[in-house]
Amino acid sequence: MMRLLLLAALVALVAVLVQWRVLDPEPGAEPEEVQRPGYFLTGVDLEEFGADGELRIGLLSISANEDPASGIVRLAEVAVDYHAPTGRRWHLTAAEARVPPGGSVVEFEGDVRLRGAPDGDMLIVELHTARMLLDTVSEIAQTKSAVELAFGSHRMKAQGMRADLKAGNLRLESDVNGRFTP
Repeated sequence: MMRLLLLAALVALVAVLVQWRVLDPEPGAEPEEVQRPGYFLTGVDLEEFGADGELRIGLLSISANEDPASGIVRLAEVAVDYHAPTGRRWHLTAAEARVPPGGSVVEFEGDVRLRGAPDGDMLIVELHTARMLLDTVSEIAQTKSAVELAFGSHRMKAQGMRADLKAGNLRLESDVNGRFTP
């Protein structure tokens, strides 16, 4: 009888354990989402060369900080030199820039200045705006923000602009007002 009682207790214990593990499992620890590490760099100096081996784009920045969640890289106090295949050179400065993953379009913001000599002209043109996008593949700089264009003693204001850096031409989009002084 004692054996039968021990056997019944053992079966009951096994049944309770099976029911506890099968029907009421302990919630497992959720696997933590693995975040790739971001980075923070100071004194950034990047150069991109064209297929001909010549310098195409040079970028300087005080710092670069990657957001691990989005992959967007934020640059502070940015200066970009673009060397067109025709020999023209454009210089762009901004307080900050955002580079999405892939980096083909860079968004500049804060006291953005684009300076260069379009169409091989010796006259230096400087454009000032609050925001600008630079497509590094098509080599187009553009903005829908207010812009001020200065060349020599002349000043023009407009709402929006598009510059083909490779071809060396710049087009003001709308509400163009100019002042030409001798």
